[in-house]
Amino acid sequence: MITPSEILKKYWGYSSFRSLQSQIIEAVLAKQDVLALLPTGGGKSLCYQVPALMQDGVTIVISPLIALMKDQVARLKSLNIEAAAIYSGMRYKEIDRILENARFGHLKLLYISPERLKTDMLKARVVNMPVDLIAVDEAHCIAQWGHDFRPSYLEISELRNLLPNVPVLALTASATKEVRQEIMDNLLMKKPEVFRDSFARPNLHYHVIRRDDQLPYIERLLAKTTGSSIVYVRQRRKCKELAEWFSHQGITAAGYHGGMSLIERDKTQESWIKGQTKVIVATNAFGMGVDKGDVRLVIHFDLPPGIEEYYQEAGRAGRDGKDAYCMIVLKPSSESNLQSKTESSFPGLDQLKHVYRALHVYLDTAVGSGLDETFDFDLDSFSSKFGIRNVEAYQALDIIAKDGWLTIDESSLRGSQLQIIVDQETLHDYQLADPSADALSKALLRGYEGLWSSPVHIQESKLARYLGISEAEVVRQLQMMENKGIVDYAKPVTKSQLTLLRERVPEQNFTIDMKAYEKRKAKAFERMRSMIAYLDENLSCREKFIRHYFDETDANDCGKCDRCRSREKRHESWIETIYQTLKDHDGITVKDFLAKYQTAQQGTIKKELRQLAEEHKIRIEEDKIFRAQ
Repeated sequence: MITPSEILKKYWGYSSFRSLQSQIIEAVLAKQDVLALLPTGGGKSLCYQVPALMQDGVTIVISPLIALMKDQVARLKSLNIEAAAIYSGMRYKEIDRILENARFGHLKLLYISPERLKTDMLKARVVNMPVDLIAVDEAHCIAQWGHDFRPSYLEISELRNLLPNVPVLALTASATKEVRQEIMDNLLMKKPEVFRDSFARPNLHYHVIRRDDQLPYIERLLAKTTGSSIVYVRQRRKCKELAEWFSHQGITAAGYHGGMSLIERDKTQESWIKGQTKVIVATNAFGMGVDKGDVRLVIHFDLPPGIEEYYQEAGRAGRDGKDAYCMIVLKPSSESNLQSKTESSFPGLDQLKHVYRALHVYLDTAVGSGLDETFDFDLDSFSSKFGIRNVEAYQALDIIAKDGWLTIDESSLRGSQLQIIVDQETLHDYQLADPSADALSKALLRGYEGLWSSPVHIQESKLARYLGISEAEVVRQLQMMENKGIVDYAKPVTKSQLTLLRERVPEQNFTIDMKAYEKRKAKAFERMRSMIAYLDENLSCREKFIRHYFDETDANDCGKCDRCRSREKRHESWIETIYQTLKDHDGITVKDFLAKYQTAQQGTIKKELRQLAEEHKIRIEEDKIFRAQ
């Protein structure tokens, strides 16, 4: 019988497993329920992919990210491993074909979005499948108090009831003790084996740096760093904006976010993996499933919402085991921006009701209808039609989705982008030559700021209403302007889709689980405060702070972060000063010695003197200090 190591070598080319992978795979093959906590870069996917190839049936993988499912299926197929994915918005015939392939043993791995678990079609078919394992990726999503809760994950317990003898493997990179327990409870785990790797990453240097000149400073860091780098931002528009800035400074860079097409993302990622692009500027959509060893630097331009996200993103550095740096570069408003973003992420119930009603008017669904229907959805068009700011609409829809009313495929949720790439004189000449282009150009300049400096999100529907022409005509004119080199115009390749998970109810009857909502809100603020606490200059050690957050209470100072290095430098500096004083005044009294320093420094000096005496580097006799013999 082929061994896990032989499978690993045959398909992935690796000669050995990483920490805990072998033990997890052995437990899975022994049909045990398993909870595996592996840090970012710990190779979670191999823990179910290898067993899948060693068993006769199919492994069902539940994942919250459609883009990640598509990526993994594409990579498995490139290795000649039969895999497929089912997610919201797919046609009936396509889903039927995939489920039949799984039923007759023609698939090794079947990826399913959690929203599909409640459909009658899947429930009816899955009981007739030869299922060997249920793997739950990003398992913290099943916990109400996890940092990325998905209510549809609660349907997994129903899948367990349908397949009572099939073991479950739950995987996550970041879960506190409370979240770990809830994962095991909600997945109905039976005497689970828990594998937990340390959150320590001995080769990583964590640094927090405060700079008024944030962007120029990051530019200098990137310029002098060998190997590859990642710069994390929280807004999609910043990806292209910063990537272009770095490229203009001679640093090869590219932007990456979830709104890009799969082809664009693959092309960008492949260029970076091959070393043709040095820097990726990305949202949190980048990094999952990416295994690149030589990332020497991960910089956070914007603060993530919590320690869980920070640890996952920073952990993409140094996977080859060599030294790498994880740096947060703060500007003066960074902490207040994070606080404002957290506060604005929790609108009140009245606003949620307003958005809920507006959504059903937009989708033209009647009360009592809409269950399991999928619609094309354009956030810009929706927001504009009902006079709601894009960000407010997005946040409200996200909360409504988290309460289990709907799900959104965000592949193109942010809409089109445009930037003027000629000077004003050239644009003026173009306007004179084409009256229709003149009207559109003026509408763009009146409606949007910053079109010359960076890509700006635009709404074709808004421009069409202003000009009194069709949206299709606006698109045609913009494409013509791009063909003539006047603008850089990027329209999403695919449409965003929204699937209703419940039938429409009257607005006055719409509600969400307010108790859970308020607790999620409290947890979000708690995580925000932990993120801000991590930035404190008075910490003894950054890594120890992270490990304590994840309940590793025995963690020691890492010796490599900026706080440890700063303390070491201070220590070295005091020792040098003390030695110099003793060189000139050997046998000086302690009182006279301390009098040479400011009162605020004397406590530190006393500690250093005691430490040096214990190390026999100086002698203290009868209240006098002498150099060691």
